[in-house]
This record gives sequence, C-alpha cells and structure tokens, in this order.
Amino acid sequence: MSVEPKISVIVPVYKVEPYLRKCLDSIVNQTYRNLQIILVDDGSPDNCGAICDEYADRDSRIEVIHQENGGVSAARNAGLQLAEGDYIGWVDSDDWIELDMYETMLANVLAYQADIAVCSRFERYKNKIVQRGWHKVEVLNTEQALKILLQNDKMQNYLCDKLWKYELFADIVFPEGRTYEDIAVMHRLFIKARCVICLPYVGYNYFQRANSIVSDVSLQGRLNHYLAAKERYDEMINEWPQFEHLLTAQCVASAVCIWTSCLYNAELKIRYYQVQLEEIADFCSKHYKAALKYMNLGMAGRLVVCLTPYAKRWAFALAALVSWLYKLKHGRNL
Repeated sequence: MSVEPKISVIVPVYKVEPYLRKCLDSIVNQTYRNLQIILVDDGSPDNCGAICDEYADRDSRIEVIHQENGGVSAARNAGLQLAEGDYIGWVDSDDWIELDMYETMLANVLAYQADIAVCSRFERYKNKIVQRGWHKVEVLNTEQALKILLQNDKMQNYLCDKLWKYELFADIVFPEGRTYEDIAVMHRLFIKARCVICLPYVGYNYFQRANSIVSDVSLQGRLNHYLAAKERYDEMINEWPQFEHLLTAQCVASAVCIWTSCLYNAELKIRYYQVQLEEIADFCSKHYKAALKYMNLGMAGRLVVCLTPYAKRWAFALAALVSWLYKLKHGRNL
C-alpha cells in the first residue's frame, strides 16, 4: 500500500494576533490530512506565541518554534530546518487558504509530475477583492515558467500560493535581515524546476494589510526590494540572456517605488542612502528606455520612470507629486 506524500506547511508568525486563528483554522482543517504544520513564532510581542502553543496542544501535527525576533527570512530558514515532508507549502500568518487547497494542488503535482504547482488567488483589499491567476490549466517548462515569473503579473514572487517539491530547497537560504526575501530566492527555485503546473483553481487568500511589508514606504524597505531584483538580474543575465529586458524592467520598477516614496522619509535618511540612490540612478539611466517597452505602465508610471536617472531631491519631489495625483484620481498607489 502506497504511503501518502507528506506536506510540510511552514508559517512564520509575527504580530498578527487578530488574524492568526483564521489562518491556522484554514490549515488544520485541510481536507488533505498528512501535514506537518510548522509554526515559527519569531519573537512576536503579542499573544501569537501562546496561540501557536494552544493549537499545538490540540493537534499533534503542529510543531512550534519560539525564537528571538530575526525577521521573516530567519523564520523561514528555521522552518525549513525542521521540515520533513515530501513537499513544502508556505502560508503567511495574516492570510488563509481554502480548505481543499493542498488536496487540489498535490493531486495536480502528482498527475503532471510537476515540481511546482501554482494556484490562482484572491487579493483581498479593504474595499475590494481582485482575483489573479489563470483561466485554464497551463503546464510550463523551466524557460516558460521563468518568463511568466519575471513578467510579475499572473504569477508573482509569492512563496505562499505554490506547492513545492522539497528537493528544490536544497542549498536555499533566505537572506536574513532583509525583507522581500521571496524575490531573492524565487528564480533559483524555478531554475531547478523542470515542470510547473499553473491552475485556475483559486486556493489562496492574500490579505493586503495597511501595515504589511508590501505597504512599507520606508527607504530601507524599498531599497531591499531593489537589491533583491538587482541581485536576480546579476545572477541570471549571463545564463538567461533572453530575459534581459524583463530582468531590467523589474529593477526599474523597483526604482519607481523608491522615487515615489523617497520624500516620506527624513532628509537624514535620504542622505544616508545617497550613494545607493545614485547607483540605482546610474543603472536606470542606462536601461530605462529599453525597460519601458516591457513595463505595463500608464502615463503616470512612465513619467516617474523618466525621473529615475536623477537621484536628486527635485526628481523625488516630482515623483511624489505624480504618485499623489494618481492616487487622488484612482484611489490606489501608483
């Protein structure tokens, strides 16, 4: 009698007390039962640690790691060290998953002999819900999957809406002390994958909190995003030259986010990062015209792209003004 594959589900936990129970309920009540559920309490100062222990007392599949706060990368690395499953799943602790998500994704991984399964997702904002993903099943080889990943539209650099073969994470270490760790490792995982199956099935609910990492306008946070995109560019440009423009476009897109948010930061902070800002401006001055062809931007976005070769206060001010006018008209950030 064949043994059902085990899925190790890793959940980094930090300051999400209002959302944590909904997240954990969606995991422990999965229709697929052969789970190892790893909760990494990353030194959360609220009651998250106690909630994790409470769930572990009720469900023998749950293992809890309590550690000093080291950031989400440190939590991910700790969870990986404990993982013993044939497959790896990730869930952010303020999100939740449909109750049949892992059953559906595993069935497709096995049916197509895939290394990665990607489901569609609901992106849940305060006043709206956006469905993102696929209209039909798509089976992709390595190059096809990398292209869609780098286009950063239907498939984005999220670990959590995917089911991964355990072997893909051999030698993978998330960069500790930095945010946007998904971008730093995602391409390495996809390069190892021979087959990726993309599903129209909507299994993941991605909750967009106002104080989440992706809404962070701090200069350090935005620079972390650029650094991850630029490292990916440097790692891939020689082996995958066919993706040069997509890799460049993502670096320039990160620069746009920096330029529009720069003046939200104190003048001393801008001065502190001036060297890095000038390096980014130099990269953009060489590549922004070509990158524009591969960026899905309207007039406002294209205006800011044209400002990125200038690491000057006037350029930051104009970018902030364009971004403010865009939000005033459309009700969302540029």
